[in-house]
Amino acid sequence: MAILAGGDSRRFGSDKALKEFQGRPLVSHMLDIAREISPTVLVVVSDGEHLERIKPHIKMGRVVVDPEDSTKSALNGAVTAFEHAETDYTLLLPIDTPLARPSLLKILVEMSPKHGAVVPSWPSGYIEPLHSVYMTEHAYYHGLKVLGQKSFEMHSLLNRLQNVLYVSTEALKQFDAKLETFKNFNTLGELKAAEGKYRSK
Repeated sequence: MAILAGGDSRRFGSDKALKEFQGRPLVSHMLDIAREISPTVLVVVSDGEHLERIKPHIKMGRVVVDPEDSTKSALNGAVTAFEHAETDYTLLLPIDTPLARPSLLKILVEMSPKHGAVVPSWPSGYIEPLHSVYMTEHAYYHGLKVLGQKSFEMHSLLNRLQNVLYVSTEALKQFDAKLETFKNFNTLGELKAAEGKYRSK
């Protein structure tokens, strides 16, 4: 599996992966979640500077870097993950969902055999491509094709994959009643507000 750690975040003002939640950087929370699902974890970063900042926090797992001068995007990070993955299927996770439930993510992994991807889908039609499982070689091949066309959207990759299974988030509520697995934090204010809410329970 792979955690897409990205790099500097404009809305955070600095490296999101190193922002603290409950006294620990987000990357540490995501690594703990990942290790409950797979013993093989990749952390994908955008460049060498980001690698040096994040490396001290990676006690177990392997850090890989996007190609030099590549456009920063989730799709580029995903393709880098597929390139370096050593498993037939790769679960992608973003860096900013520290409330994710391993029990829900394990179900997606269990559904993945013989599918090009397994993707959570909301009733509105919105999908969660960064909480999805991909057939590694299939996604890598098509991801390169999409990037070659100068498209950087995960949707563009999914549109090319064969036998994609979309799983209703309503069905996934039995594993995460409030669907907090998909709650991401785009600003430091959101992260701090969530931390206060969590501590108040």
